[in-house]
Amino acid sequence: MKLVIGLAAFVGVLVWLGIGLVVAQGPQPEIIVPAEVITKVGPLNLTNTLITSWVVMAFMILFFWSATRSMKLMPSGIQNFAEAVIGFLVGQVEEIAGEKNGRKFFMVVATIFLFVICNNWFGLMPFFNAFGKHEDVHHHVFHEITAEHPHDLVLGEDGHYIEGDGFGGWIMEGDGGLITAMPRTKAIEFEVFEGETPGEALDRYVVFVAKHFADFEATDEELEHPSAEMVAAAAARLDGNDGRPHILLGDAHAADDHGSAEAAHGLASPTLHQTITGIDFEGAKKFGLVIPLFRGAFSDVNNTLALGIVAFLCIEFWGFQALGFGYLKKFFNLNGVNAFVGILELLSEFIRIISFTFRLFGNIFAGEVLILMLTFLMPFLFVDIIYGLELFVGFIQAAVFALLTLVFAVGAVEHHGDDEHHEGHHGEDAGADAHNVHGAAAAH
Repeated sequence: MKLVIGLAAFVGVLVWLGIGLVVAQGPQPEIIVPAEVITKVGPLNLTNTLITSWVVMAFMILFFWSATRSMKLMPSGIQNFAEAVIGFLVGQVEEIAGEKNGRKFFMVVATIFLFVICNNWFGLMPFFNAFGKHEDVHHHVFHEITAEHPHDLVLGEDGHYIEGDGFGGWIMEGDGGLITAMPRTKAIEFEVFEGETPGEALDRYVVFVAKHFADFEATDEELEHPSAEMVAAAAARLDGNDGRPHILLGDAHAADDHGSAEAAHGLASPTLHQTITGIDFEGAKKFGLVIPLFRGAFSDVNNTLALGIVAFLCIEFWGFQALGFGYLKKFFNLNGVNAFVGILELLSEFIRIISFTFRLFGNIFAGEVLILMLTFLMPFLFVDIIYGLELFVGFIQAAVFALLTLVFAVGAVEHHGDDEHHEGHHGEDAGADAHNVHGAAAAH
């Protein structure tokens, strides 16, 4: 009987995996670290991570408004859940910081925890990274190649794209607007080599487009070093028939002596001896990307840095509020070795910002990449396990960020065991509270 059950389970897993590979396999992942810009509002770049942050903030405001708009002495439903969450957080904060300081720190610490965990869990929604606007990668490639002087091709931050880097995208359907990344979409990349002239890059790009979009046969080596005959054959293949892109040719005499064709708004091909003004993908498959409208807010290092700075400023504010300018004594002390210790303390205050930033960013970004890869490689199987793991990681990262903010705040206001420590506990045992604080730090 056990053998039958085991065999049935094995067959079930295979069937489940097969269904996933047929109907739910994601596109080949394009891992992009910076947040993608959806649109511009004046000088502001409206990124997908910023949109997600606004959506989460709107959700939190709506949720707590709904929970508190008609409060009852005997709570139920959403009010009961909200009170349970807030009560739990109050208890945890006061256990570490004491009643007086706990009440002072609560709003910031609780807001950080709730904002981070909501963003982390929202990022696991199935529509995240799934649909968005279409970005025309071909237009970007052609613009970059034709915009520069033939003998001064400058691409990328370091002056050139080097071999192995380039313009990546998908072979995809669609004419723009809001679209969805289709399952099993293939990723391709066009490389621009260091020291290459725009004309040479353009000829290789013609062969590249013909191979991937017009069923033109060419090996990888031929793509890197195409002959004049191959470039001519590839250009002839791009005739716009049968759903193929159409190469647009201009007047070769419009080019100047260096091969630039700025007057013709194109570029002279050194092998075709004609000016190529563009490649029309109208009615054909596209070379593009889907820029998702929603992406995990803390997969963007700018957001984690902003939150780290907020935590840092709050900690320093509470330190000055509790101790006045005496708070600076732990940083600037000319008493022997304490001067060196003070410098280390000052550095550690700013290093906390980096620690806050990259701990949260690294965990959330890595989780997104892992889910994207497994959705492409083995949908419906291991990705389910990873989703469960990411729920736990999302909670842990929110708790760690909030807990560290609280512990550092307690350390700031209770520096050198001042009397405020005892007043804040209304006579509680100071040693027990210090044990709580150090215990929380040790847990981190």
